[in-house]
Amino acid sequence: MSQIARSAVLIGFTSLCRQWALNPHELLCDSGLDPLLLRREDLYLPYARFAELLNRLAYRSGCGSVGLRLSHHHDYFIFGPFGLLLSQAESLAVVLQLAQQFVHLHAQGIRLEAHEQGEQLFVEYQLQLDSLVDLRQLLELGMGVVQQTMQSLFQAQWQPQQVCFAHACMGDEEEYRAAFACPVMFAQGRSGFYVSRDALTLKPVEQRRELTDFLLRRISQQTAQVASSAAQQVTVVLQSILSTGEVTLPVVARLLACHPRSLQQALQREGVSFRQLLAQVRFREAQQQLQLSTQSLTELALNLGYADETAFSRAFKRWSGMAPQLWRAAGDQGSTA
Repeated sequence: MSQIARSAVLIGFTSLCRQWALNPHELLCDSGLDPLLLRREDLYLPYARFAELLNRLAYRSGCGSVGLRLSHHHDYFIFGPFGLLLSQAESLAVVLQLAQQFVHLHAQGIRLEAHEQGEQLFVEYQLQLDSLVDLRQLLELGMGVVQQTMQSLFQAQWQPQQVCFAHACMGDEEEYRAAFACPVMFAQGRSGFYVSRDALTLKPVEQRRELTDFLLRRISQQTAQVASSAAQQVTVVLQSILSTGEVTLPVVARLLACHPRSLQQALQREGVSFRQLLAQVRFREAQQQLQLSTQSLTELALNLGYADETAFSRAFKRWSGMAPQLWRAAGDQGSTA
């Protein structure tokens, strides 16, 4: 089974293509990917094909550092709910633990491990994909995203002492030194960041304004009228936090900066309840994932915020009149008919 990633990995891809007057839709089609992926961040694509896409862009543009350059368009918000979780971590140690535990929600096949080496900590970045495709551009993108994420979360506190790549340099070494703000070594046999061991206790900078801006952007992307609709605002927030399991009225109200009772009353005036909106969001997400991904029902249930597969299956059958595995099978038969 091939590893998949959220289509959010394509954020910034169109802008990058325009720098070299290249057609992003054409590049996606040539890589066996649907251009629709550029329009939504919550779809899924084979991660290896995304690696092929980066390689194709590097070849067509003549730029050996497209993976690194694409990372400049990303920070921890690209991870969706997982990114929101990172922003609330107590320390770098917790950030790394959460990354190891939940990064598969964003992209499968990524491993981020910390190794203590005397007074240093080596944060190793690995890609483990069931594919023979060249992964160097994809790895450089991932390393760049780690750098952008750490800078966003810890700001000036994040100061890597050295960055190393397993492969040889494919671009201008000065570009890499500028991106990571430290010495960068190539052909080192492994890829990652050397930081002080004391960095494990670093605390993320308060992200309240950034979180609010993120949620407002998500809301504005849904509809121009969303500011006047409490139901639409709640829907967007639910989509953002669904897989965290913290999908309660008080949590959503806090993220929307209002009292739970006030939010509940606003929804009542619009003729809808919080429970109804949560069910709608879960059902739409379940349909999409059953159709587009190959993840197990247990994984899907947890990603939708259910305690277990049984609770999810019971809810899905109530919505659709059909068990989720039968609904998926019926969709597969229809697509091959």
